[in-house]
Formats: sequence, C-alpha cells, structure tokens
Amino acid sequence: MIKFKVLVLLLLSSAVIANYTHPSVNRLIQGNDEPVGVVFELVENDKSTWEWAAPMIQDLRMQLKEKYPEIEIAVVSHGREQFQLIKKRAKRQKKAISILEDLVRKDNVNLHVCGTHSSWFGIDPNSYLDIVDVTVSGPAKINDYINLGYQSVQLYKPSQVK
Repeated sequence: MIKFKVLVLLLLSSAVIANYTHPSVNRLIQGNDEPVGVVFELVENDKSTWEWAAPMIQDLRMQLKEKYPEIEIAVVSHGREQFQLIKKRAKRQKKAISILEDLVRKDNVNLHVCGTHSSWFGIDPNSYLDIVDVTVSGPAKINDYINLGYQSVQLYKPSQVK
C-alpha cells in the first residue's frame, strides 16, 4: 500500500510540474547538454504581468531543476512590467510578489530590472522591492549571463491566460 501511495504522489507531482511549457525549456530538458543556467527575459506592457509570469517562472524552474539539479536561474525584467516591482505597487499582485520572494529568498533566483529603463521614467532604484537588483542595463545583464554559459529564454503571456 505504501508503494502505491508513493507512486500516486509521484504521478501527481509530475502533473503539477507541467502547468506551463515553453519550447526553449522543453529543448533544454530533452537535451543532455546541461547549461550553467537559464536567464528568463521579460519585456511586457501588461499591467498584471507578474500574475502569470511569477507562477510560470516557478514552474519552469522546477522542471529545469528536476532534470538539472545544479542549474542556476535568473530573471531580467526590462519592459514596463518591471515597474510592478516598485514597493508602492507590490500590493496589487500579492500572490505573484509572494512567489517572487520565495524564488529569490528560498530558491536563489536572481531577479533584475533595468536601471536605464527606470531612469527614463524617473524611477529611483530604491523604489523597488528589496528582492530586486537594479542593474544598469537589462539587455547588457542578459548578455553577461549568456557569456557565463546561461541560455536565454524570453517569456511571453500564455494564450490561455487572460
């Protein structure tokens, strides 16, 4: 009976992991060439980007970690969605911010926003949540990660999310 319960739990956990898919992540998982890491890139205008992006990142991270336990994960946000990570706006997406906090604090995910984009809108770097690193340039940060051996994966809103 215990073996049956363990099998059921394993099947259920595998089903939970498959909430989101991404072709680039699927290719990495199906391949056998472990990258140093993955840098997820976000450039969105959606006012609730993190409501779908945070759980997506969490899910894709779990899928990657299942195949490659040592893989590093980073997120670079350099569209208008980065402004949703400002302290005074964080309450608008509490669940998403909670997921991001866990990703950064518990799972060692690096979360960056673009300082240049912030400066264009007069946003002070100290305005962001403490889990956010304000980097000089989002695109340059992505290139830094790629130069370290990370694979870049651009995230986009799934069609089933409204």
